[in-house]
Amino acid sequence: MAKTRESLAGQKASAGKTALIVMAILAVITLWACSDPAANKSSSGNAAATNSGPVSALNTGKMAIETVRVNPGLAEFGAEVFKKRACGTCHAVGQRKQGPDLSGVASRRTEKWLHKQITDPEWMLKNDPIARELMAEYALQMSNQQVPEQEVKALIHYFVQESSGK
Repeated sequence: MAKTRESLAGQKASAGKTALIVMAILAVITLWACSDPAANKSSSGNAAATNSGPVSALNTGKMAIETVRVNPGLAEFGAEVFKKRACGTCHAVGQRKQGPDLSGVASRRTEKWLHKQITDPEWMLKNDPIARELMAEYALQMSNQQVPEQEVKALIHYFVQESSGK
C-alpha cells in the first residue's frame, strides 16, 4: 500500500511538471503570436522592404512612379479604360471601396507588379504574398478581365499620374 501511495505521488508530481511545461509553451506561443510582426522582420534595404507588409519578388526595386515617365494621353486613355472596365466598382483613388484604395499605388508597387496583377490576378493570388495579404484584408479576388496590353500600359500610366498628384 505504501508503494502505491509513493507511486501515486510520483505520478501526480510528474503530471504537475508536464502541466507546467505545457502552460509555459502555451504562454510563449501566445506572446509570440501577439507580438508586432514588424518588429520580427529585418530590413533588407530595398524599396519593397520600406513598405509595410510582405516582400514580393515582383515588387522589388524601383516603384512604378520612379520608372514610368507619364504620357498624358496614355494616362487619359487609362482613366477611360478604368471607367469602361468598371474598375471603379471595386476601386477608387482616395477612397476605400470593396477593393484597395489606389491612391499612391504607383508609389507602393513596381510596374511589373501592377502589370501582373492586372493581367493575371489568379496567378498573383497563388504566388504573390502581397496579393494574398490583400485577399485576406478584402476577401475579394480581383477578376481577370483579359485586359489587352495597350490598356494595361494605359492603366499603369493613369495610376502613376494619380500617384504623382498631377
